[in-house]
Amino acid sequence: MKRRLIAKVMIDRAGQLFVVPELEPEATYEYIYREANGLRWNRTHRALHANEPARWEHVELLRHISATLNSACDEELVFTKCTEWEGVPPDLQESLRSALSGHS
Repeated sequence: MKRRLIAKVMIDRAGQLFVVPELEPEATYEYIYREANGLRWNRTHRALHANEPARWEHVELLRHISATLNSACDEELVFTKCTEWEGVPPDLQESLRSALSGHS
């Protein structure tokens, strides 16, 4: 299984969570929607996010994104010391890190 580092986690003004994986410039998850589990690829942010964001709590969504990459791409989503945070309060940062703690 390949480790996929998380470059950035963002929450926009509407409260939507975006997870930006560290990818080569030409790589994307453009077809993640084919998994038919509510995830989409945002070209602008180069991030994974929920098609229906109100359906998910942030921690639950991160776990769902991680599980999807695990099963669909054989990738393990992991945080690093260099993961950037934008619009994410410190307590939520800790909760998100803990959500993947068994995987890093």
